[in-house]
Amino acid sequence: MIINILIGVLIFGYALYHVTKFFRKSTQGKCASCAQHSSCATDDCGIDWDKTIQEAQNQSS
Repeated sequence: MIINILIGVLIFGYALYHVTKFFRKSTQGKCASCAQHSSCATDDCGIDWDKTIQEAQNQSS
């Protein structure tokens, strides 16, 4: 019985941890919560796909 309660507490604790982590990241804004924030060079966190494709084509040529 105690083991079942302990497992339940661990599962709900882990879920609560991830929910709070999600809400903290979502309140930081789009760029701050992005996984590529440290290496991103854009100002608005938008991707200019035309420019990206052109750069890739120029590098492969």
